[in-house]
Amino acid sequence: MILANVFFIFSLQKEGTNNSSRVGVSLNSTQAYIFPISEPTYLPVLNTAIERPVLSAKSAIVYDMKSSRSLYSKNPEERLPVASLTKLLSAVVVLENLNLDDIVVVSKEALKVDEEKQTLYLDEKIRVMDLLKMMLIESSNDAAYALKYHASILGVDLGALMNRKAVELGMHSSIFHDPAGLNDDALSTSEDLLKLANYSLKFDELWVILGEKSTTVYSVDGRIGHKIDNTNQLLGVMPDIIGGKTGYTDGALGCMLLVVDVPGKNDKLISIVLGSEERFNDTEKLINWTKKAYSWD
Repeated sequence: MILANVFFIFSLQKEGTNNSSRVGVSLNSTQAYIFPISEPTYLPVLNTAIERPVLSAKSAIVYDMKSSRSLYSKNPEERLPVASLTKLLSAVVVLENLNLDDIVVVSKEALKVDEEKQTLYLDEKIRVMDLLKMMLIESSNDAAYALKYHASILGVDLGALMNRKAVELGMHSSIFHDPAGLNDDALSTSEDLLKLANYSLKFDELWVILGEKSTTVYSVDGRIGHKIDNTNQLLGVMPDIIGGKTGYTDGALGCMLLVVDVPGKNDKLISIVLGSEERFNDTEKLINWTKKAYSWD
């Protein structure tokens, strides 16, 4: 009888431990973003005979959404500058706080903000949605700053909201200083960006934009057209891509966040590389290795 009681108590403790491990929460924060709960599963199963890829990236992760498991990781907690991957957070904050049909008047503070490329015109009138497309597809820094200054006119501090959202999502190793990711003093980790990517997937319109290879947006009067091409060179090259975001500065090096479908499995993979000398090659290696090394059957 004593042994039976001990076994019963042990079983309850084990069940409680297993249940708690099914939910991904960062640092036990009550405000942290909680990953979607998934049913316990051993799938996908790793074939350990297939050698892991060698990457130039300083940090990387591949995450399986259906099983809520990391299938590959390299220094996932290392804090690094993330360049224009910042714009994914900017886009989430814009979608949650601004009217996409609002008209923005482009000010001089939003022109050639990186001191290299000007993508907007002084006093041009353009809708928030079209600035969002420019910011995400061609990674326009001017568009990111135009959204920032438009928000400030409305009494909204976009930068403060970005950092508040990061805390809310449990991105406790992250800090952001500008909406475009130009400041390399801003830092995040692959693990933190994974939380952001997971959360961002609730916005269908965001990922429709990130999956567009090219498009044209116009000023409100139709006189100015902006032909924008996606900076994601893997679009149209790799199969099953849902969308992605690129980033690069001299300090951050190449950064890449990509979401791909697992055909026929009702599943998605999220891949992130930071500090890469070959961001597209590293990302392609990771996705191809994951689909070869793991079995979903």
